[in-house]
Amino acid sequence: MLEPQTRATLTEQLAPPSGFELSRAVGTTFTLDLATALSVPLSFASRHLSTSDDTIGVLDAVRRVADRIDIFAQAGEISMGSPSDLVAFLEPIIHPVQVPRGLFHPKVWFLEYAAGERRVYRFLCASRNLTDDRSWDTIVRLDGAPADDGVARDENSPLVDLLAFLPGLSVNALPRERHTEILAFAERLHAVNWELPTAARDVQFHTVGIPGSVFPDFRGKRALIISPFATDEGLRMLRSAVRTTTHLLSRAKTLDALPPTALDKKLTTYVLDDAAIGDDADDASTRLDRLSGLHAKVVVVDRLDGSHVFLGSANATDAAWRSNVEVMVEFTGPDSKFGVNATLEALGELKEEYITEGGAVESEDEKAERRLEAMLRKLAGARLVARVLPGTPHSLRVWGEPDLEASLATLTDAGISLRWHLLTRADLGAGTLATDETGAVTIHEIPLTDITPFIALVAQDSEGRKRRTIVLARLLDDIPSRKDAIVARQLTDRAAFLRLLTLMLELSGDIADTSTGSGDFTFNATASDGFDGSGLFEALVRAVGAGHHGLADARRVVDYVREHGDEQDLLPEGFDELWSNVWDAHHSLMGGRL
Repeated sequence: MLEPQTRATLTEQLAPPSGFELSRAVGTTFTLDLATALSVPLSFASRHLSTSDDTIGVLDAVRRVADRIDIFAQAGEISMGSPSDLVAFLEPIIHPVQVPRGLFHPKVWFLEYAAGERRVYRFLCASRNLTDDRSWDTIVRLDGAPADDGVARDENSPLVDLLAFLPGLSVNALPRERHTEILAFAERLHAVNWELPTAARDVQFHTVGIPGSVFPDFRGKRALIISPFATDEGLRMLRSAVRTTTHLLSRAKTLDALPPTALDKKLTTYVLDDAAIGDDADDASTRLDRLSGLHAKVVVVDRLDGSHVFLGSANATDAAWRSNVEVMVEFTGPDSKFGVNATLEALGELKEEYITEGGAVESEDEKAERRLEAMLRKLAGARLVARVLPGTPHSLRVWGEPDLEASLATLTDAGISLRWHLLTRADLGAGTLATDETGAVTIHEIPLTDITPFIALVAQDSEGRKRRTIVLARLLDDIPSRKDAIVARQLTDRAAFLRLLTLMLELSGDIADTSTGSGDFTFNATASDGFDGSGLFEALVRAVGAGHHGLADARRVVDYVREHGDEQDLLPEGFDELWSNVWDAHHSLMGGRL
């Protein structure tokens, strides 16, 4: 069941089955890196990009599926790796969330694919966040199809409840259309039959921390717990009904911090043995793919009816099972495949026994770091507003809604200072945040492409410790051509212009990436160099005949380049005549209705 030698990348697991295209995707994560999130749309297409830094291909892929993807992430845990203008196209996709108690911690994907009228489904449940982290993780993939009888399956109820619950957790209210589509998606998911892994007899889904959730049954003869974080109370909750031995694979720091009373004779403790993983210094690809550190969360319990394996997001902590929102998938199967001993054997030399007396005390510095992180998360759960003011050059006014006031007061009382700035420009920001528009800070003379609802918050305590996160403000009076300007900024040469236009006109939108499989992407405009426009004429002709929206989208780019760009450098000789004829033909075929 647990096969450490088998590697699976998120991009591979998100990719549609052959002949299908994405219909709907909803993902959840605790921490979110916006640069990594840009790689997600690349998974939902069928043609490979020539390189992973093809800005034009990424742009087209994100643009095509932005209305079909929603990603929910813990407020205060959003960051940005490699800078990119293209995060602007993630604005409608990303939804920071705040839960009443604890943390929003699930890492799941609900996926629907379509081929004509046919629909198939996929559910992914992982321990991995949507970041470029390279830890040892686990992922469960279940494929399914609608039941022939169309009757809802009781076992799917926890998934349906979670999916329907997500929009209500969002810091900013979702647009009504997106909210409605997610609820409809949840209803369709209810009647899905899932294909089980080999040797598995059944599957159950456990959602923790939402109304109606039930604590899983961990009764059994022996158990194995894999968790990077563990507390005394969390272990008691998982071990209370285990009659004999429990094996715990965790981090050395976690094990050292357990109280001595938790380290009883029925508990055997392990850590990952990094030396056993191997690192061939002569093999660059091995070094690139090498994983380090433990992030997987697994519980295996042996019972008379077989072994029960729980995989997902929940650590062996009291917070995970009492206050967080978490998801675990439970499989039942034979001991020989799913059991404690079989799993320990599969881990092989990756694990080594670790002896500790426990009782290590958290340092004051570590406590201060955690307090600062918690305060910043609470602040990020408040709603911010940004308004674009009329006039050129552009100005942006930023403030918080009244619920921000209590969080700001908590920071002040703790001696923590706060600065904010636009994600696009670290030099455009302020050290104060008003709780109404009348006292708001206004930033002047902002280039159109630098206007953004993504705001970076930087908190610093009296000892100089800093924590940074990104929040998504509600953007009012946005400039309609803002994203057109961002597109135009990617058109660094004629080849880039021709490539984007060709991609926008293609009917199927099949752009995808599995070039590295790592989830790491950088964004540069160089990948389009040398593109000569081959296929543009054919794409234009097909677009006219089909009358699809790609031609209208392309016209917006062309018009923006003509009005604001250097069309002498970007538009090829003879393009104006060709474009005029194509548009006239399209206008005629549409009966003059455009």
